[in-house]
Amino acid sequence: MKWAKGFLLAISCLIGSQAFAVGGDFTLKSDDGTDYSLADSRGKIVVVAFGYTFCPDVCPTALATIGTALNAIGDNAKQVDALFISLDPDRDTPENLKIYTRFFHPQLRGLTGEASTLAEVAKAYKVRYEFVGKGSKEHYTMDHSANLYVIDAVGQLVRILPHGLPPEALAESLRDVVNESRKTIAGEQNSLSLNDGRDS
Repeated sequence: MKWAKGFLLAISCLIGSQAFAVGGDFTLKSDDGTDYSLADSRGKIVVVAFGYTFCPDVCPTALATIGTALNAIGDNAKQVDALFISLDPDRDTPENLKIYTRFFHPQLRGLTGEASTLAEVAKAYKVRYEFVGKGSKEHYTMDHSANLYVIDAVGQLVRILPHGLPPEALAESLRDVVNESRKTIAGEQNSLSLNDGRDS
């Protein structure tokens, strides 16, 4: 559906303004035990969700949306890295994250890290979160924002999708960003070819 085009374009323009600077590189621990940096995904599109595995409804909905969107875009999904950043490192170990994320889609990768590092990443992406009952309850919860973030092949945040949009909206955004990135890469290659021709 094209109904979301205008909305997503407006969000994209807002992201690009200096007054609403969002995003940036980060390095966290992947669910396979290795370090992952956003720079590792250069050349691919990245979709990111923030939350925690004990989330009763918001996070499962967000990850199901990502999984459905990846299935919907077919071969384009090969150009997408899907990430779930846990803001609850005390409970969400890499092993737990791996089990949790793969339930929603085999391409989903869980990330975690030190609490201070996660706070910095959340701040960069304007993610709000607050633990409820931590320290006084065994089964504490977390209030958190639940946007989905789409990052292009050069590491720039280009879309923010609010929680609750249907998977079709995310699928449409991913297709658009994949196609835009292909055009950008093709244009850069053509420019290099022309420059090589001038130099010869």
